[in-house]
Amino acid sequence: MKITEDKLASAIRSGNIGKLYYLYGKEPFLINMHTDRIIKKTVGDDALDFNLQRLDGNPDPALLSDYIESLPVFAERKVITVKDYDPEKNDNDTDRRMLDIISDIPDTVVVVFYCTGIEPDEKKAKTKKFIAAVEKNGIVCAVEQMKAPKIAELCVKKAAKAGVVLSYDDALELTERVGGSMTSASDETAKLISYAGEGGTVTRDNINALVPKRLEAEVFDLAAAINAGKRADAFRIIDELFSQQISPVNILSALSGAYLDMYCAKLAKVNGISPANAAQMFGYYGGRQWGFANKVYPAASRLETGYLRETVSLMSETDIKLKSSAVDKRIIIEEAVTKLFMCREKRQR
Repeated sequence: MKITEDKLASAIRSGNIGKLYYLYGKEPFLINMHTDRIIKKTVGDDALDFNLQRLDGNPDPALLSDYIESLPVFAERKVITVKDYDPEKNDNDTDRRMLDIISDIPDTVVVVFYCTGIEPDEKKAKTKKFIAAVEKNGIVCAVEQMKAPKIAELCVKKAAKAGVVLSYDDALELTERVGGSMTSASDETAKLISYAGEGGTVTRDNINALVPKRLEAEVFDLAAAINAGKRADAFRIIDELFSQQISPVNILSALSGAYLDMYCAKLAKVNGISPANAAQMFGYYGGRQWGFANKVYPAASRLETGYLRETVSLMSETDIKLKSSAVDKRIIIEEAVTKLFMCREKRQR
């Protein structure tokens, strides 16, 4: 069967462990966490050396079959994990053998296929067939990105557990800086905890100094500066982006995405669609869903539809120029930003 991440977590907590799992999706942190909890609930901490076997990639079907058929040592069950299995890499014979294996898992073993280094494409034939087979014989869970407020809460708890104070608002800022990734937020929180030390406090200045912003977050700040008419701030951000050696193509791509998001948000606003519904309609999940609803939508609401339409058109023209012109790429970016300011000023006259 296919279940949500919440139901998966609840089943694991209650000790209701199945025989076969396929865990994948956009949040590696949660996928790893649930895999580890399945292992612990099944074999505990003391029998890991005897009753846990880890495989990577696409194992030989004969080897996997041998592992599955061998009995656990002084225990009722054992666990076999297969990390980053990709059905699309199998030839037809291997694919058939793997499907046969997962169709008949004995009660003495728990097999967990989990993906943290790859994100399977559910539309591809072999992957689709593999998911269907696991659904029939076990549990499939596509783990979506966690929402920003929840990530922030977990970061606050992580800090508190280490004897460090991290406010919710600062944790939310941290989450936004890393693009709504629980994995990155957890890693950066650990770094900030180490810096603050037990009994210390993580401040906003600490976060600004120690946690690098994701490109999308920096470029959103650039767009916000342009929309507010703050030329000095806009060109300071451009200096920072180029000092980080981020390619002009990536800068323009992120800036184009920011304005396209705002244009979509404005159209949603004009048509009476709520921020949350608009985020779902445009396919935003997890941290991006929260950012769209709470940052992009309000920002777009204050801008004219005509202005945003012009910005999207200008971004398209700049993309063509950036990829075809011999002119210095930084000059093209700066020229585009100047034209964005001109668009804004023209609309205000």
